Amino acid sequence: MANPKVRSKERGQSGKSVLSLGFVVLILIAVGLSLVYVRIKVEELSLGYEISRNKKTTEDLLKENRTLQSEFMKLKSPEKLEQIATDLGFKFPTQVDIIYIERNKVVGNK
Repeated sequence: MANPKVRSKERGQSGKSVLSLGFVVLILIAVGLSLVYVRIKVEELSLGYEISRNKKTTEDLLKENRTLQSEFMKLKSPEKLEQIATDLGFKFPTQVDIIYIERNKVVGNK
């Protein structure tokens, strides 16, 4: 039969290896959770920067839209249209340019 001291020594080493294995598993779980937490925080930070960039882009586009609307309204004004037409060679009609048509006269029928 084996010596009782040897058996208790084997049990002690077996208990230590289970304890060591449990400790290693616990550390691995803790490290894994830590890495997941860090990854989530990095994604959160990245999304925050993306949101800021998108807000800035939106503000810039709204500003450009207001500028273009203002320019459109200026170009649409009668004074500006008259100036552009004059620059293109258009002129106000004279009495010679006006053709009068009788209201009751039908053109083209016999």
